[in-house]
Amino acid sequence: MKFVPKEADGAVNISKTHPLAEMAWLGGGLFLLAALVYLGLTLLTGWIVHHLPVDAEVWIGKEILQQEPGIPSPPLKKRLDALVECLPQGSPLKRYDFSVRLIESDTVNAVALPGGTIVVFSGLLKEVASENELSMILAHELGHFAHRDHLKRLGKGIILGAASWLLFKNSSQPFLFTFVSGLDARYSQSQEEDADMWGLHLLYRRYGHVGGSVDFFARLLKKKRQGRLAYLFASHPHPQKRIERLVAAAREQKYPVKAVEPLGSDIQNLLEDLNRE
Repeated sequence: MKFVPKEADGAVNISKTHPLAEMAWLGGGLFLLAALVYLGLTLLTGWIVHHLPVDAEVWIGKEILQQEPGIPSPPLKKRLDALVECLPQGSPLKRYDFSVRLIESDTVNAVALPGGTIVVFSGLLKEVASENELSMILAHELGHFAHRDHLKRLGKGIILGAASWLLFKNSSQPFLFTFVSGLDARYSQSQEEDADMWGLHLLYRRYGHVGGSVDFFARLLKKKRQGRLAYLFASHPHPQKRIERLVAAAREQKYPVKAVEPLGSDIQNLLEDLNRE
């Protein structure tokens, strides 16, 4: 029998699957891959953080401070020491040699760094109106140390950067970081909420009541009237949500709310110096 080749039609190299379906499968595959990478890195980071000795953490903290050291703040350190003294004797935080540094910036935030350093930005300090409110902010940052949140964020950031470069050679980094950063922001909100609760309990141990625990968030809420949708992918929860959780927790624990103490003269002098500069 003589072989007679058939003439190929124009559709031989065209997929029978609709292009939109192929696009959906591709997008779903990338989404699943990013989710698996995120889950794996989260588990790996948790293991590293759990086993990282304090000495190594202190070394990491010193390296970070070389980039943005700020200046030591004795008045803030005094408030922090008073809170640490209220911790139970067996608390792991007793192993840290805590310090507080002040950075002049309009940023309204404070940051817990590896090794026991709390960085307070002057923009936040200028918003504080009482000793109790200031103690709540510092207690919140101690809560991050108690949960080792500062190490989880640092470790995850380093690992994610390396993994995205190795996996995609920079070509798909924007997609990976957009997806993962959204999930990580939600995880950060969970960390912030847990630190709020931890700070509330320490504030009660410090003063015997929780007056001033929500004052900062209430003031922030008045200044920034943003809906909850604006905080969907933010690193911090909506102020109203934080207030509601703190008030509910205080009520559940039967923590009294009493009058707050005015800022001490040393903090007031510090604020005057900042306002003059």
